Amino acid sequence: MRFLVRASPAERDRLAALDSLKGVAKMLGARVSHPRWTSGGSIEFDVFAPSVVDFQLFTAALEPLAVVEHSRNLDEPPRFQPKERVVEEAVRYFNAERYWECHEALESIWRPARGKERLLLQGMILVCAAMVHVQRGEPDVALGIYKRALPQIMWDAESYHGVDVPRLRERVKESLARGEFPPFRI
Repeated sequence: MRFLVRASPAERDRLAALDSLKGVAKMLGARVSHPRWTSGGSIEFDVFAPSVVDFQLFTAALEPLAVVEHSRNLDEPPRFQPKERVVEEAVRYFNAERYWECHEALESIWRPARGKERLLLQGMILVCAAMVHVQRGEPDVALGIYKRALPQIMWDAESYHGVDVPRLRERVKESLARGEFPPFRI
C-alpha cells in the first residue's frame, strides 16, 4: 500500500533525518521514497507498507524522530467534489507547499476540461510538478518544466475560481528570469 506523509523531523540535518526515517521504515517492513523538502524544513515522502496496520506502526515509531503533520492513504480513491471545491483545495495545498497533492487535485478536473481551461489547468499542474522537483533538489528539471508551463498559463479573466492567473504567470516568469524557485502563494 502507498501512503503520503509530511513530517517535521527533530534532526535538522536533512540527510541524517532521511536516513533515520528510512531506517525505521526498513525495520518495520516498509519503504520510504521520493523525499521532498519544504522551505520550512518539513519533509514529505511516500511510504510503501504492506498494510494500514504496518503504516500505523511506522507513524507511531516516528514519534521520537519527527512530528507527523499529516498522512494520507494514496490507495483510497478521491471523493467527488465540484470543480470550485477542487480548486479551493488545490490552492490550500499549493499555499502550504503541498505541491504533489495540488497536482493530483488539479489533475482530477483537468481530465474532463476542454479548450483554454484545459490548457490553463495543464500549466498549473506543470507549475506544481516543477515545485515538486525543487523540493527534491532538482532545480534544472524545474526550470525545464516552468518553460513548458508558461505559455499555458493564460486566461481571459483575471481569476480562475479564485486563482490570480496574471500573478501566477508573473511569478513563473520571475523564476525563469532568475533561475530561482522561491515558494509563493496563489
